Amino acid sequence: MKQLHLATQQMALDGTTTENTNIGWPGDIGGTFSNWTAQLLEGHYLSKEDLCKLLSAPGVVVSKEKPFITNKTALLLYNVSENSDGEAVFLTTANFTNTPTGGILDTNAKPYGSKGFAVFRKAGDGAMLRPRQVGLTNIIGSFVPLCH
Repeated sequence: MKQLHLATQQMALDGTTTENTNIGWPGDIGGTFSNWTAQLLEGHYLSKEDLCKLLSAPGVVVSKEKPFITNKTALLLYNVSENSDGEAVFLTTANFTNTPTGGILDTNAKPYGSKGFAVFRKAGDGAMLRPRQVGLTNIIGSFVPLCH
């Protein structure tokens, strides 16, 4: 998650300094998972092989031969933008979905199921959390709509 955050942050900084509105945070470049991955690859912020590895986990392997589809990766991306607060949720493991009331844990979702979930925020900090913490917005971070 940290490597994906750093690549996205660099892309957003490049977009700001060059005034290129085609690159930036997911919410600034169309708010879709496909746009985000395409810009990371086209801008050479990550190689396709590295992006596949970073979106994979045990039981969920992202192939570089297939298109990147949100529900086929180990992580979910959220619609943060340049104006989003640092506590806005940026990435989570696929078994957790952030909502205005704190979140929903999908115990059947690969790769982590009911073992726990990870949250990474726009400011660059993250946490591994237990299922009982699913509704604690104070430690999860602020709600941002999911990118599809």
